[in-house]
Amino acid sequence: MKTTILGSLLGAALLMAGTVHAQTAVAIPLTGTVGKACTVSAFLNGPFNALNMASTANQGSESLSPLCNYGGTLNVGFTSLNAGALVSGANSVPYTFTVSGGLLNAVSLATPQTVSNWPATAGTVQTRSMSVTLASAATLAGTYADTITATVTPN
Repeated sequence: MKTTILGSLLGAALLMAGTVHAQTAVAIPLTGTVGKACTVSAFLNGPFNALNMASTANQGSESLSPLCNYGGTLNVGFTSLNAGALVSGANSVPYTFTVSGGLLNAVSLATPQTVSNWPATAGTVQTRSMSVTLASAATLAGTYADTITATVTPN
């Protein structure tokens, strides 16, 4: 009889312990992260490849169009292959570079320049126009060239 009572008590204790820990539902959390990212494209319709080397007027109306997957601002860096000058052989003509919207106002690209407040709207292109102004007219014959590189980085 002692064995029967002891067995019954043990069975009841195990049953109670099982119901205390048993659950009818459990939460399974899922998470994922998408990092900030931006791409850039340029609309180069011709003015920059046909600059008037005899003019010191503002020239060009090319555009740069960053696209980001977040809202806020992004960094756009500009560097010049020839340190802010159009070069033909040993001859060079410095220029200033402008990005509309007050982002860059007639700056030299002799050193890299960064716009740290370029607007970013998630999924929307933020286009700004670009132009150049020669510091002086070219007086020596030649084909003058430079390459500006624009690089976008999320803030």
